[in-house]
This record gives sequence, C-alpha cells and structure tokens, in this order.
Amino acid sequence: MNAALGTLWLGALAAFALVAGLMPLVLRAWRALGRRDDEVSLRKVHAGQIPRAGGLVILVGFGVMLVAGLAGVTSLSATHELFSVSPLTGALIGALIVGLTGAYDDLVGLRPRTKLLLQIVAATLAVIYGLHWPALELLVGWQYNWLATLLTIGFLVASVNAVNMMDGLDGLAGGICLIGFGTVVASIFADPYVVPSALAVGWAAACALGATGGFLLHNRHPAKVFMGDAGSYLLGFLLPALLLQVEPVRWRVPEIQLSIAILPLTVPLFDMALAILRRSLRGQPIFSGDSDHVHHRLMAAGFSHGRAVTVLWLTTLMFAVLTYLNVVGVGGWWTLLGTLVAMLLGAVLLGYHRMLSRLPAFTGERFLGWRDRRREVMEILDAIEAVRQSGTDRGEERWRRVAPDIALVLGRLGIPAFQIRRHDQVVVGTGDPKDAWAHLGLPLPGEDGGELRLALAIRLPDLQQERLMLIERAVLAVSGGAQAARQLTVVRDDDERAAGT
Repeated sequence: MNAALGTLWLGALAAFALVAGLMPLVLRAWRALGRRDDEVSLRKVHAGQIPRAGGLVILVGFGVMLVAGLAGVTSLSATHELFSVSPLTGALIGALIVGLTGAYDDLVGLRPRTKLLLQIVAATLAVIYGLHWPALELLVGWQYNWLATLLTIGFLVASVNAVNMMDGLDGLAGGICLIGFGTVVASIFADPYVVPSALAVGWAAACALGATGGFLLHNRHPAKVFMGDAGSYLLGFLLPALLLQVEPVRWRVPEIQLSIAILPLTVPLFDMALAILRRSLRGQPIFSGDSDHVHHRLMAAGFSHGRAVTVLWLTTLMFAVLTYLNVVGVGGWWTLLGTLVAMLLGAVLLGYHRMLSRLPAFTGERFLGWRDRRREVMEILDAIEAVRQSGTDRGEERWRRVAPDIALVLGRLGIPAFQIRRHDQVVVGTGDPKDAWAHLGLPLPGEDGGELRLALAIRLPDLQQERLMLIERAVLAVSGGAQAARQLTVVRDDDERAAGT
C-alpha cells in the first residue's frame, strides 16, 4: 500500500505533462476549425481572441490518467472498480456530466436554467451512487437524513457555480482548485493507515492536481487559453466531491469535520454568496453577470491583475492549511472562528457592507434605498423584455420599429442619445448627444452587422453595476437575440471629431 501511495505523485506529474503537452496541439486545432472566443463584454477584464478549450484538455488528461491508474493490472486497480457503485464512482459520473454540460455550453450555448438542472441531476446521481456528507448527517440526526441529502446536493451545485464565478482572472479559478486538490492529496498522506478506498480518492485528486497544473502553465497571465465552463464545471464539482470523502486522522466533533469540505472552497463560496445577495438587493436576475466580484473589487482598489490573483491564491492557501490542521487533529474551533472573522473582515475591507446604503437613481438627483432601487431595476427589466418579445423580425426593419421604445428605456438609464449603425451608415438615430463625453459601441448579436452606439453622459468607470447589466439587456432587445453582446468599443468624442465623424 505504501508503494501505491508513492505513485500518487507520479500520477500528478504524468497528468501535468499530458495536459501541458497536449494544450498547444488542441489550441492549433481549435483555431484551424475557426473556434475562437471574441468575447469582450462590459464585465470582462481581458482582450483578444482566446480559445475556451482548456476545460476539454483538462477533462481528457484527467480521464486518461485516472483510467490508467484504476484500470488494468496496476497496484492501484485493486483499490477501486471504475464501474462499481461507490462514492468515488458517483463523484466521477457527476463530474463527467457537468463537464460535458459546460463543454456543450462553450461550443453551442445553453440556457442558465438548463445548466442548473443538469448540475442538479449530476449531484443527485452522485448521491444515489453513495456520495454523502457524514459530518452533516451526524449534525442533523438520522431522522433528518433526507435534509442532509438535499444539503449535500445543494453544496455540490453551489460549488460548481462558485468556481465558475471565480473564473474571471487569468489563473484564478485554476489556482484555487489546484490548492484544493493538493489539500486532498496531503490529507491522504497524513493518514498512516490508508484504506484502499481512500487511496483511490487520492489517485483521482492527484490526477486532477496534475491536470490543473498543466492547464495553469498556459492560463497564467496573460492567458493563452481559458478553461471555459467545461473546466470550471468539471473542477467545481470534482473538488467538493473529493473533499466530502476526506476523513480526519482522528475523531473530531461534527462541526469541525464539516469544515473540512468547506474551508478550501471558502473564497469562491464567499464570493458567490455576496453575488447572490447584491443581485437580489439590486433587482438583478441571479444568473446575470456583473463586474463586482471579489477580484474586480481588488483591481478597483489598485491591485494589478497578477497581484489580485496572488492575494486570492494566498487566501485560499491559508484556508487549505486550516483544513489540513483539522484533518491531522491540530486545528479546532479556533480555525472556524478565524474563518468567520476573515470573511467578515474581507467583506468590510472590500466595501460590501455598503450594499444596503442608498444609491443615486439612474436619472435625477434623488437617492434610493435598496428596495426602491430593486423596484426601479425590475421596472426597466420588464420594459426591456417587452421590447425583446415584441416581434420576430430582424435587421433594419426591427431596429426602426423598436427604436422609440428603446429610447425611453435608455433615457431612464441616463443615456441621452443613441444610434444604430450598419456598415458605418446610420440606420436609426435618436436624442441629442451634445452632453456626451464618449460613445459606447456594442455590436448587435446576429449576422446583420449592426452596432448600437450609445452616447455616454457619464464616464464608463462610473457606470453602476445595474446600469451595465441593463445596457447589455437592451442590446439583446434591439437585436431580438438571446446571446450576450460580443465586443465593446469606447470611442471618445475627440477621437470621433479627429476622424471626421
């Protein structure tokens, strides 16, 4: 068994080499097939055409090494049967389902509700195969075991989406998952009496560790590849599923055992909780994106791209160390208290405690509380949705028809004028742009070649998060499409005058 334990690092190195070596070949094939990512929306901090092929390569590299270790006649094959009904099999099946869901979304596109449903299906199957949360079951009692099952499914789904939300800076989500998988491997080594099932979990974690490291080699800033939903979904499901199977070396009270699965995911879960809270308070749909995540706030505070990522990596490493201390029996209640204090302090330092404060209205000088702000956002969203569903026509006919209604919506957002252009020709123009400091150009989704050019009366960095979301929704309403705007161009007025436009 000790010899097999030593092979975990060989598996990690082999997975690293496989993914790192395969990535350039996949990127060349991706570009040769014309599969490129041109998205630079209002929420993005990167630019350029960067493929979202990393998740597929991680999936292949991890899968190959996993099967190589657990199948055939290797010493590890005796620790787990790949198709047996066991917690590890449930974890792998669930990870495969969400990984393929993310890959389909990267290549074709899926509605948020469809993705959420498939995530729930994957988590449910994992639980049916035996994946459970022993510490949670001890806390709620056997008579409420159904509640522990529902919470376990919820934890898996929440982790998937939390890691996905963290995938906003080069190397950020991958680095957090790398630290998490390293925690699982270290926990396996910490136990002097490793049982075969735990060794199989360690092998899966080691393969994931190496595959993620191979991806990060190409995802470090400036990134050559993104993991996409395929990667974030795969890693976001696999990591908590493996953490649920980590047991402390000696008995701990259920509350401390419970923290072993949560602490390595503290940063993404904390960020997701804040995202749900602020979007609810602002009236935004929960699945709508914004640029107010923890990493965005760090960059707004003056941190560079690399330093923001490093801070969040180190924070995750701190929580991983606390996890390891709980596994080996050194940590205790102080680790949980320290985590809570760190989260509260981080929220205050990043300014999230101001979410309940009064905000300026989109138009006018009055200030609104969060209830009135939510009502205002929902009213504008309803108006935008009415325009979007007002017909199935496309192109110039639609642009001319919806222009008056869109003008009313944009007017409420403090945008005095806009134009819809096609091939540098103005098709529709409304309002007076004399007070604009710049124009915001947003290509309309579809193949009609249109661009919505907005006259900005306030500077782009000063746009409120709700306003950014509503502007993107307005773009969809004008085009009648269901995909996000793909590019962003800000043209200052003095640049336009210099160009003679």
